[in-house]
Amino acid sequence: MTWSEFIRPAQRRFRRSRAELIKQLHPEIEGALVVDLGGSLSFWAEVKEILKPGKVIIYNISPNAVNTGLTHTDDNIEAHLYDGKRVPMEDGSADFVLCNSVIEHVPPDQREGLAQEIKRIGRHYVVQTPAKSFPLELHFGLPFMHWLPRPMGRKLAPLSPFGAMLSKSHALRYFDETQLLPYREFQGYFPEAKIHTERFLGLPKSNIAVT
Repeated sequence: MTWSEFIRPAQRRFRRSRAELIKQLHPEIEGALVVDLGGSLSFWAEVKEILKPGKVIIYNISPNAVNTGLTHTDDNIEAHLYDGKRVPMEDGSADFVLCNSVIEHVPPDQREGLAQEIKRIGRHYVVQTPAKSFPLELHFGLPFMHWLPRPMGRKLAPLSPFGAMLSKSHALRYFDETQLLPYREFQGYFPEAKIHTERFLGLPKSNIAVT
């Protein structure tokens, strides 16, 4: 069994569980205009039946995320490329902004800018990121890897279950762009939000900022 075959069912369960939490916190998301920053069509294929938004607009910097499977989506889902900095929408024009497992891939000096864009366009937002305190680094499938000094973690990336499916250069690039956020850093970008913690086996798996 490959790493992707092992992790995909778990990812689906976590995504659906997160969608249930969002619906519980904000039942008014049903029928609302939702902007998903850094999202994908595959994510909405899994959670749309739970959240039931009126319309979804996805903005992503990756052509794969916005092009793959577009012909199979419903009419109320759009996907667009953007520059990763300014979202081409008016202030307060989205009912909700979702941003799932994205901010840890944003360079640290650009994270504040992403947070400000989320708050600029959305009347409410839900931002999720993996908890750095969780012992398993879920991007690569190795325990404690993200707790090591970055040079040591980088050496392990090509040897990880995820890295074994990629070329060495791809694994290293992915490692370089992935830096998990400590709780206080994440909280600092969204001080007005309520931080909910998803847990797995009693351990904090991810943090979710909600307004």
